[in-house]
Amino acid sequence: MIKVERGEVKNGGIAFSEPLGLPEGTRVTVTIEPLPATGQSDDPAQETDFDSLRFFGMWAAREDMQDSTAWVRQERERWQQLQRIRCRCGCPSASSPSRDC
Repeated sequence: MIKVERGEVKNGGIAFSEPLGLPEGTRVTVTIEPLPATGQSDDPAQETDFDSLRFFGMWAAREDMQDSTAWVRQERERWQQLQRIRCRCGCPSASSPSRDC
């Protein structure tokens, strides 16, 4: 089981707003990741505001990706075609095999 919780450092320990629900004596691994001091919400749901992330929409102006689902499908088909034409020795094309074929 992996659980992600938010806490606050108090008196040298970490205090959580709710009990963790683990039996007393359970050994755990703790990773400390301090949050920025200002403008940060305690609600993890608010942190996933994807449209505010820098990479969100970075391909919006690309004309070859107007339909992203179709673009991904086309790229997968192209990759599969390349895999089919490879010969057994791994050379790029069965039509021009290497000397080891």
